[in-house]
Amino acid sequence: MPSPLLRLLLLALFAWIALPALAENDDADQEKKDDGSFRIFTSARGNKTLRLKVLSRIDDETYKVENEDGKAFNIKPSNLSRSDQLFLEFWEPNAIFDLKAAKLPDVLDQMGYSALDLTTAGNTFIVNITADGKSGKFLLDPSRSFSTFDPAAAADIGMNLGEGRISFTDNAGQTSRSKQGAVKELKAGQVTLASQEFQVIEVAKMFRGVPAGTLGAIGGDLLSRLNALVDYEGKQLFVKADK
Repeated sequence: MPSPLLRLLLLALFAWIALPALAENDDADQEKKDDGSFRIFTSARGNKTLRLKVLSRIDDETYKVENEDGKAFNIKPSNLSRSDQLFLEFWEPNAIFDLKAAKLPDVLDQMGYSALDLTTAGNTFIVNITADGKSGKFLLDPSRSFSTFDPAAAADIGMNLGEGRISFTDNAGQTSRSKQGAVKELKAGQVTLASQEFQVIEVAKMFRGVPAGTLGAIGGDLLSRLNALVDYEGKQLFVKADK
């Protein structure tokens, strides 16, 4: 039978070996419990705190929440700190809390962007957009400050044309002067714009290998109005309407 001293040493050794494992299990349980959706809420007076998860917005004055024990109840923002009131004001269901693990489309969708698929023709990216009821391809042309519309497409939608402001020299050395007109309604995904101005000039003179059905090119002016973000690797154009 081991001596009392040896027994104490064995117990100490066992405790030293077991503690890291227990700590790891505690960390795992905490990580599993804390999925990023819980938040520490503070009372309006600042003397109380509760760790809660927001479940739903009943109305502007009442929110349904859940504590860490799984008990659900209602709270009123007026009883909480100002920072918590602002949090609830901007809270949305299915919000993304772990931005490191989140995917870009999910984050932008939560921010109110809609995604449009991009295709390619050579080194040029193409997106489908509808102009005054006519749908077709638009080339992305962010290097230019203006957007262009093809004369044939302009005639199809009955665009009223005036004198343009762009002189363009093509690869053959021929110089062309643009006309100018506006699309009454432009639709890109869930975004609708009114009265978008275009420089009307043959798109084939500005780009090589223009695909059939190309209506025009999107320049910096239109990208700005669309609040556009381009994911070239993922081949997606994200657009968002102004509030």
